[in-house]
Formats: sequence, C-alpha cells, structure tokens
Amino acid sequence: MTGDQIFEKVKDLDTQFGKPFAHTLVKSGWKKRSVFFELPYWKSLYVRHFLDVMHIEKNVFESVIGTLLNIQGKSKDGLKARKDLIAMGIRTELGPLKKGKRTYLPPAAYTLCRKEKKTLCKFLSEVKVPEGYSSDIRRLVSMKDLKLKSLKTHDCHVIMEHFLPIGIRSILPEKVRSSITKLCSFFKSICSKVINPAILPMLQKEIVITLCELEMFFPPSFFDIMVHLVVHLVKETQLCGPAYMRWMYPVERYMKILKGYVKNRSRPEGCMVERYIVEEAIEFCTEYLSNVQSIGLPKSQLVEKKEGKNLIGNKIVAVSRVERDQVHLYVLHNENEVEPYVEIHKDVLRGLNPNRNENWIVREYNRCFIPWFKDHIYSNAYAINGYTFYTKEQDDKSTMQNSGVTVVAEAMHISSVKDLNPKFANLSYFGVIERIWVFDYEKFQIPIFGCKWVENNNDIRMDKSGFLQVDLNRVGYKDESFILASQARQVFYVNDPKSTKWSIVLFSNKVIDENTGDQGDIDVEIESFTRNDQDENIISNDSYIRNDHNEGKMAIMKSIIRARGKGYLKVSIDICLDGDVPLSSSLIRVDDDAGYLKVSLYDNGTCPSKQISILSSKDKGPKI
Repeated sequence: MTGDQIFEKVKDLDTQFGKPFAHTLVKSGWKKRSVFFELPYWKSLYVRHFLDVMHIEKNVFESVIGTLLNIQGKSKDGLKARKDLIAMGIRTELGPLKKGKRTYLPPAAYTLCRKEKKTLCKFLSEVKVPEGYSSDIRRLVSMKDLKLKSLKTHDCHVIMEHFLPIGIRSILPEKVRSSITKLCSFFKSICSKVINPAILPMLQKEIVITLCELEMFFPPSFFDIMVHLVVHLVKETQLCGPAYMRWMYPVERYMKILKGYVKNRSRPEGCMVERYIVEEAIEFCTEYLSNVQSIGLPKSQLVEKKEGKNLIGNKIVAVSRVERDQVHLYVLHNENEVEPYVEIHKDVLRGLNPNRNENWIVREYNRCFIPWFKDHIYSNAYAINGYTFYTKEQDDKSTMQNSGVTVVAEAMHISSVKDLNPKFANLSYFGVIERIWVFDYEKFQIPIFGCKWVENNNDIRMDKSGFLQVDLNRVGYKDESFILASQARQVFYVNDPKSTKWSIVLFSNKVIDENTGDQGDIDVEIESFTRNDQDENIISNDSYIRNDHNEGKMAIMKSIIRARGKGYLKVSIDICLDGDVPLSSSLIRVDDDAGYLKVSLYDNGTCPSKQISILSSKDKGPKI
C-alpha cells in the first residue's frame, strides 16, 4: 500500500489508550495513526522505514545454518514442524514415527548426517582469510559439538555470502544445494557496493523463484517474517540505492564507541556528552596545534640530556663497512625487539649445519646476521594498494592468508604453430608470493613480488556453479615469476570440499584508500545467479526425504521426575540432542540448589554423559 492509501484509512482515527478507554479500542484493522503522519511529506514518501539488510541477512543465515546443523534453539525443524506438515497434508512421508516409546523424525532433504556435518565444520575450521577481511572463522567452529558459536553479524555476513556455498558443495542433494547457493548469491549481489540498475528486475524475479524452491524442501516454520522481508530488498534498492549506504554496521560500531564512554552507569547520557566534547576539543588541538611550541614554558635541560643532543664539533665522516657493521650489530644486540630473531637465526644455522659446534654457530651468526635480518624482516610482508601482502613462508606461520595474488596481463594467443595472425587479449594469472624484494635506486625504491604462478592452460577453470578453481600444484611461467607490487591484486584460496585437487579463488576486500576513499568490497559487476537448469527443478516426492542415509533424529520427549532433596533415582526418560542415541532408564543424580535441579545423566552410574539445568517445581517436581 502507498502512503496515501494508508493515510486515507487512519486519518480519522483518534484512539485513546488506557484502562478507562479499553472498551472503545478497535478490535481489528488499523488501531492508531502514526505521529509521523503529522509531517506534511510523510504520506508521499516511497520508503518510510528502511529494512535493515544486516539483521535480515543474519537472521536468515542463522535459520539456514541452524537447520542444517540441527543447532538447538536455532533449528526450524522439530516435532512441531513435522506435525504441521501432517496437518497441512504435505510431505506426509516426513511425519513423526513412533518407535516404541520414542518418536523418530525421518531425514528430510536438508537433514545432514554426522559425516556431512563434520565435512562442513571441518571446511570452516580450515579457512584462513586475509588481514581485515573478517574475524578468524576457525574460532567460531566447534568440532566437538559440530556447530557454530559466538557469531557476530559480520561473521554471518561473510559466511553466508562466501563460505557457505563452498562448504556445502560436497553435501546435500543437488536441488537443495542449488537453492541454498542461489539464496547466498542473492545476498552477495544485493550487498555489493556497485549495482547495475538494469539487472534489478531480473534479481527480483530470481529471488522469488529461489524462495519458492526453498519452500519445496524446508518446513513452513522456516519461513518467518525475516525470510519474507528478503522479497522486498530489491525494491528498496531500486528506490534507495546500495544497501551499504544505509545498513546498520557503522551505527552498531559507533554505538560500541558510545557505550565505552559510559563510566557512571546512573548517568549514561551525560557521560557520552562529556566524553564526546572532550574528544572533539582534543582532536581540534592536535590538528591545528600539532607543531606549535608552547610559549613561556622553557624546555627542561634534563630532558634534553636524557634524550640526547648534539653539542660542539659536529661533522660528517665516512666510515668503513667493517666499522659500520660492527656498530649495526651492536645496536641490534641491544634492542629488545630484535631478541626473538637472534634465536630464530641461530636455530636456522643449527638446522643447516648440524655437525658444527656452538663456537662456529656464534661466529657465523655474527658474520651473516645483519643481511639475514634485513631479508627476513623486509621480505615477508609489504603493504600496497590498500592490501597487506605476506610471503607464503610467513603465511604458514600466521593465522591469516595474505600471500594470494592475481594480476591481469596481456598475452598473445595463437591457434597453431603455423598461425601468422596472433591475437592479444588480457588474461588473469593467479599464484602465491614467495619473495618480496625492494630495489633501491638511491632516489627511489621499487617493490617487486616473486610469485609461483598457476599454469593457465588447463589448471584454471570456472565450474557450472560459477566458482573459479585453480590447481595450485601445477606451476608454470617459472621464467616470468616477477611482477611490480603496484600491479598486484589480493586473492585468497580455500580448499574445494568436492575435490582435493582444486582450490577456489575468493577476492579480498580492499581497505580504505586515502586517495579514492574506497573501502569494503571491490566487486564491480553482478551477474544473474539463476542457472539455466529449469528442467532439473522438477520436484518429485522422492526429493523431500534423504534416501542416501537414514540418520534422522529422535524428538525430545517430555517426562516428569519427582525428586526430594539430594541423591540418586532411576527413571525412564528419553532425551535426544543433535541426533545422538537416546538415553533411556538412566541413573540420574539430582542436586537441589537454590530452586534449580541440576540433573546429570550417568552411564552405569559412573561418568556424566549429559547435564541439564531445569527449574524445580515444589508440587510436581521438575520437568525435562
């Protein structure tokens, strides 16, 4: 409905709230008129309230990953969801089955077996990203519980758009995997910095088809209001521009800064105002008075003597290389920051010369430490073009991956040896940095990257899902390994779960460029994410249930335990979490502490296998 249509319905409403007027309240339809309609332009606005793409993407991702990994509290699949299917008369083969005293839920099309859960979690636990790309994804994965934990909104954003489509490549049926991948591609398209308005109508058509495909596999409980709001994101982009101009990431980050200003919790607003004014004054002073010396305040001579100051007899002299190296080595020996590198260098010498004694190691160390230290420090990392680059050796020791590089170069193409009309075209080359050199031309310096390039003939390909794959084990162009650092663009590689031979190429984010003000994603083109596979999308009844494994899950059964005080008791109870084998007739130890019963399920009365904290009831006992 347009603003004018809504205003026509609510303009005559004059609702009074409170208990005395409860009988006059409207029971259905519009109940009140928004105060914003007092603004003369409010009813004429095309968009009166922004949809927050950040939280929509986060909630949709949590629904998807929670359902796939069957995370308790996040999964949209369960006993009630299966009963809804029976009540609606759809997918009756997924209905709950009674197995004795337990209720069994057959594996649906989206149900992962334990091996598939391990595959997905293992992939995420091995991901290394470049500096500034995201948080360390590996810390978010629990291989013990096979779930993701402590996810922030940006973590959901990165995994949803980049890693989830890759992680499910070797699991799930093809049609389910394709639908989830297209949903992830939609968010990647709608969150890009540069969007071609001409493709937005097609994008709107495709997301509608994608959601219809998801409805064929996922339960109705999956499609809450957040999934519904995805349909409206394209229209809002047409009216308001790219999502990054209005999403909540900068607001949330600044809210964290404001919360840090609060030192007196009883007066949070005053703390924020005072701290903001102080910081604004300090920034003004540092910007305009940074190089000004104070007037009337003499500088202490004691400070000058401590810091060092030239007095008389200053002149420039030439020293020999031997004397310079002696002084340089002495300076390095007396710097705390250099101490770790001293032991590293000695360990390297011991490894290369295992038969040498310690005296020889010390002499060799004194002779070659200076050039080794220079190469080790300056050849392992370099920052340029808004990226931070590492060598492969440094990458192996780091939690990040900064050694991936790509360059676009012009290459000559010939059809055969007899071809007399070669054609020239630009090609992208992919590799990893092995050496970083800086050529010193006295008046200027040129950084150079020595790379190991992937052979371009048969070892770089684009698969049918749109992923760019490279074989990093096939090395080519050994005679042309060097490029200018200014020509490099950063990429990073993740292992393809579908094939151990191939690695998938992902492009890094570009951090803030002071000249262009650019920041964030550098993707400049969005393509349609729906493949021409309409014939494959014919859904049969067999598509709703997994036939390749029978690892369904047991529904959580509710039972009542009557307990008084502390001790042990034996009850018959069925509990199943994450598809584990249900525990039945277990010995339970009950500890009554401060109104809560801490129930530990014991196997053979020895070691606890599950622990559950439940609220106690004085009359009926606690409920599980």
